[in-house]
Amino acid sequence: MINVTYVGDQLIAYKVTGDKNVPRGEITFQADLNPLHQNNGIGNVPYSTSSTNSSSTAENLEPINLTDKAAKKWGTTQLPRHKGLGQVAETGFKNNQWMDGQLIIIGEEYFSFAWVPIEQQIFFGRPSPELALKMLRECGAASITPFKSWEKPPTLDSDVNVLKDYVNSCLEKTTESVEEEMSGDAFSCIWTGGETDEYYFQ
Repeated sequence: MINVTYVGDQLIAYKVTGDKNVPRGEITFQADLNPLHQNNGIGNVPYSTSSTNSSSTAENLEPINLTDKAAKKWGTTQLPRHKGLGQVAETGFKNNQWMDGQLIIIGEEYFSFAWVPIEQQIFFGRPSPELALKMLRECGAASITPFKSWEKPPTLDSDVNVLKDYVNSCLEKTTESVEEEMSGDAFSCIWTGGETDEYYFQ
């Protein structure tokens, strides 16, 4: 699962669920959607200038022409493409590097990104809330360190990383409660510690 953000015409895809090579929170790929910028670097990661890769960034990419059958399925005759960079790494996020890639727009609901040199392509679509939670539970939780126990919630003035850890902890606790089908006390997922009358879902 990825989180797509934009900085101007630049699309940046961060991993929400990671793997043994590129962990969550890292950029998995990025692409410049402005055709006037196709020959410039993207963000702080310049395009490769080696002789073997420079030719792939020398000119704009032509759209992919679909067959009649495919055009009927996807509702378009062409798939626009944008140049980008995809990140790869060895196990443990070692020797990470960027390689030429292509962002391919597939209708209004889907897109794909291709890591060109290694001929790897992944398709993406917007997940339902249920699927998003399932993916976070199955993939995300396995790629992070165990959640700490909280005696009380952090304040709004806490460091952003502390707030992130707390939200992740809340998600984990909620997931555990759902999996147990709320057996026993239906309010067991509510934290009520402290001397105030405030209640927090943990």
